[in-house]
Amino acid sequence: MRFRYHPSWAVAILAVAFCTQLAGCGYPQVSPKAYELSKALYSVCNQKSAERLPAISQLIEDSLADGSLQENEGEWLKEIVTLGQNGDWESAARETRRIMDDQVGR
Repeated sequence: MRFRYHPSWAVAILAVAFCTQLAGCGYPQVSPKAYELSKALYSVCNQKSAERLPAISQLIEDSLADGSLQENEGEWLKEIVTLGQNGDWESAARETRRIMDDQVGR
């Protein structure tokens, strides 16, 4: 059997690559504010500081309100805050670190 190129295959490959990106293979480029908040949240998660989570939550809300943080970025950060509130500090730290790591080279 011989391999034949078909244009629809290229579209299918691109669609799979796009869906993989959305399904959790990394965070896209984030705003400077999201990166700054990720660093602060990472510190809080590493210290397992439940008492500092409300301050981070307020910073996220303030940044959403003033437009320095995009809605999707705010949702990611809020989900991480929730992980911390639930005591899942390892997952919270891992996700904040992943946001920062995914920005390298951008």
